[in-house]
Amino acid sequence: MIDGARLKSLREAAELSAAKLGEIAGVSASAILHTERGFDKLGLKSIALVADRLGVTIDELIKKES
Repeated sequence: MIDGARLKSLREAAELSAAKLGEIAGVSASAILHTERGFDKLGLKSIALVADRLGVTIDELIKKES
């Protein structure tokens, strides 16, 4: 599962709107916002595009289970 809080933090630090990040990932702004709220809406290809744009690895976006 994607760590939604981390995604939002990285997106905001990159000064990207949900709409712009969605455009980069090939999904809607709504899909980005849903993912940030903890609902997995992104496919692996989109996750890879998001990670690349934000300058992190996919592993860095994944919620760590404790």
